Amino acid sequence: MRKRTALSAAISGILCGAAMTPAGVAVAQDSDDYIEEIITTGSRIVRTDKFDTAGHVVAIDEQQIDALAQLNIADVLRSSPLNAYGSYSETSGSSWAGDAFFDLRGLGAQRTLVLVDGMRTPGSPNRGADAVNINLLPMVAIQRVDILADGASAVYGSDAVAGVVNLVMHKNFEGIQLSARYGDRENDDGGDQAISLLAGVGNDKGHVTFALEYSHRDPIFDADREYTAPWIRDTNGDGEIHAYTDTDGISYYGRSWELSDPVTGHYEWRAAADCPTTGGFQGVMGSEALGDPDGTLCTFAYAGVSANRAELKKINSYAYADYEATENVDLYARGLFSKNESFGRYAPPAAPWYSPPITHAHNPYDIAQMITDGTITDQYNLDATYRWTNIGTRDDNVDYTLWDLVVGAKGDVTDNVSFDFYVQEARTDTRQIGTYYLSYTGLDYVIANDIDPFSPLGAGAMRATTVVDAYTEQMKVYGNVQFDAGDFFAGGTAIALVGAEYVDLKYVNQYDAASEAGLVGGSAGNSSSGERDFSAVFFEYLMPVTENSELNIAGRYDDYSDFGSNFSPSISYNINVTDTLSLRARWGEGFKAPALDQLYGPETFSADTAYDPVTDTRRQFDTFINTDPNLDAESSMSYSIGGNWEYLEGHSIDLAYWNVEVEDVITEPRAQSLLYADAAGVVFDPNGTRVERSPTGNVQAIYTWSTNSDKLEVNGIDLQLHSMFDTGWGMFQLDAFLSEQFEYMQNAYFKGGFQDTAGFFLQPTRRAQGSVMWNLSDHYVNWIIDYIGPHSEEDSIDQQTGVLTTSPNDLDSWTVMHLSYAYDADRFGQVKIGANNLLNEDPVLDIEGKYASDFSYLYDAIGRVYFIEYTLSFD
Repeated sequence: MRKRTALSAAISGILCGAAMTPAGVAVAQDSDDYIEEIITTGSRIVRTDKFDTAGHVVAIDEQQIDALAQLNIADVLRSSPLNAYGSYSETSGSSWAGDAFFDLRGLGAQRTLVLVDGMRTPGSPNRGADAVNINLLPMVAIQRVDILADGASAVYGSDAVAGVVNLVMHKNFEGIQLSARYGDRENDDGGDQAISLLAGVGNDKGHVTFALEYSHRDPIFDADREYTAPWIRDTNGDGEIHAYTDTDGISYYGRSWELSDPVTGHYEWRAAADCPTTGGFQGVMGSEALGDPDGTLCTFAYAGVSANRAELKKINSYAYADYEATENVDLYARGLFSKNESFGRYAPPAAPWYSPPITHAHNPYDIAQMITDGTITDQYNLDATYRWTNIGTRDDNVDYTLWDLVVGAKGDVTDNVSFDFYVQEARTDTRQIGTYYLSYTGLDYVIANDIDPFSPLGAGAMRATTVVDAYTEQMKVYGNVQFDAGDFFAGGTAIALVGAEYVDLKYVNQYDAASEAGLVGGSAGNSSSGERDFSAVFFEYLMPVTENSELNIAGRYDDYSDFGSNFSPSISYNINVTDTLSLRARWGEGFKAPALDQLYGPETFSADTAYDPVTDTRRQFDTFINTDPNLDAESSMSYSIGGNWEYLEGHSIDLAYWNVEVEDVITEPRAQSLLYADAAGVVFDPNGTRVERSPTGNVQAIYTWSTNSDKLEVNGIDLQLHSMFDTGWGMFQLDAFLSEQFEYMQNAYFKGGFQDTAGFFLQPTRRAQGSVMWNLSDHYVNWIIDYIGPHSEEDSIDQQTGVLTTSPNDLDSWTVMHLSYAYDADRFGQVKIGANNLLNEDPVLDIEGKYASDFSYLYDAIGRVYFIEYTLSFD
């Protein structure tokens, strides 16, 4: 149901008028006018002159961030064309419910290094400290975002295989800026709110900048979107309804009983003797998808009550202070403090009921008679899959906290020698509390004492609360010395930098004892922990070759306590051919250390949704995931060449070609990859990664181990256009950014062939973003267009050749527009009204018309959001 509020109607009318005029972007206020030094992302060398970098850096400045008018910085990054295949954002139904990551080039969030002012912050413990939760970082404090779309291990070490995202924060802000936002969703009763403060004060001796923000976005429930609500359709017109093949959002975990016998080979599913059609239950359906075409199931519509996108509440803060201790030495300190909360809802616990009593009223089988007539023997197995609705919906609340403290000193030893030294202590904690899960111990108690499991007394005994405590702790000591190093080519003075750092990292993920012991239904997990330290020495040498060109050579040696050592070199060159044309090139090698949760920890469980080509079914599969302490690091090589040409004053074009290769790729082959491998005839290790099937061919379980087995090679081009016009009708600024992927060479599945999958399912080859910015006097209009190109509607495995093939038909492209208007009333503040997803475009759906879980990486289900923002500034 779509609703219309007074705010929605008012903003809609104004935007319709604004859309008839030229559009533009409101210019954000920025008080950072005084710049003592310049640090470019991709180099640690500090300079006092403006210069072109030889790296392929894409900057999102404060003006562009303001134009996008998103609630969080994670949403800003998700809209970037460099986010090729999308990235994870807060999603209900996961311990990652409050996390958001950035995935550069589609190479994985674990290969994209996220920095704050060039410094690492702890990775999320939900990812084994492997990727930074961007939701913990405050947007109001960000002056710009630099995305170095080149490998940068020679400068930053591990994880920078695809590149680096560096959040450059305000440090010299003067005054006070207060902002507030209210957003109203078109497609449901939810919305968002935010309030923020940015303040700064300083004098000749020092400066303090402080930022604080609060934001909240309501959850999205599956039932509130047509494409995620449960449905039942007779897809083949045979007059019969089979679970999964004719349904969506509906599970056989309702009241379904499974009977098998290893002696006679009998295998059968039957709906419980009591199968309701109320309270979320959908009655009796066929069991064809479970390998029993003539059987029946008792089903439940889990999507009728579950949330799709998790609720997120954030309180993020940032502080930076510097002080001139002496004429040549500055002291500085930085602090990040965040507390976020997320809420997600599952359907009531769905859990197996192992060996239920044959005397139970729900048992649809006459076991004694079947033994008598020889259908089964006394070696039979009887289990059931139940939805324990009387316990209640499973609600997960996840709390995140981050504190990150840096204290350092920098300055000049002489006119030609400078230094920077700091110590960092940081920690990220998460606590997940799940309510209304199923206690198997309680179920056993209920059965043993002849208590009805569906009575209030039974429900009380069967309820369980789950707790997961996890944290990542990081301690770092860093120092470098920079000095002039001669003039070898008469092009200018060379600059050298040498430095070292030491990092101690600890990761803990602790589940409650009942979940670890497998005594909780609808929840699974095992505790894990790991610890590593590493030290590194590094150097950079920036050498002017001519007055208009520079060569930068860098190298870094890392020594890890768990997997060994690595040396990463890089070389880059840039030249200003003319005053308006510059060319650049960069080459480097890199590495990616194994995540701590890939090295350490016991077996964990996941119910992976995938397609089985052998039985032609799509459903959830029991998947058991294992770690490997003998993993090695990934190695990589990347290069880029490009140039920037200002062909007319105020009009420029930037073009870059890039290539990334990764060897010894660390993979955790999941259900889909292994089902493709099984269909292609891959021979599995009977004690290792494998698919286990029953005698009838139905998948019983999937087992997987982390491994160094695959490789990647990805290449493409990035094109950026910029134009600015000053006319009698105002100032116009036009920007366009296109990222085109030529190849995505990978092992398409576990032990599969190395092949190009660019354009395959969920792998669009093209993403783009365009903006038109207009400003006249105190009036501003923002018009942003985001585009995601088409991709194949489905992939399939050729069981004869073992090649992963893709459909010649594509799913639709996706174009979303954002529009806003702002009026600056000077001392009375600025008011902005607008709409994200102006045309209320639904996300792209799969070939069956479903919004599958993986689609949320590329397309969000929020829909149109009307918003109003107010900003007031004081000197």
